Amino acid sequence: MPSFSDITQRDWLRALSKLGVRVVTGKLGGKGSHIKVFIPNIDRPYTIQTVLNKLINEKIFKKLVLAGFSEERIWEALQ
Repeated sequence: MPSFSDITQRDWLRALSKLGVRVVTGKLGGKGSHIKVFIPNIDRPYTIQTVLNKLINEKIFKKLVLAGFSEERIWEALQ
């Protein structure tokens, strides 16, 4: 299981795709290298920046748990 401080934007991009979350990159996505994520059961799109730290990764993880994904399923997708 990876540590929250080791997770990169690319890791989240792969994991979210495995979880079936809609991810938008490029001009329709976030600004510059940011990506826009549309998480089910969350009213607003969520932006994931390029440079991540432990706190930001924990927030993304909690947002996915609030949306109804199990912690085990999220960790599986991150590996």
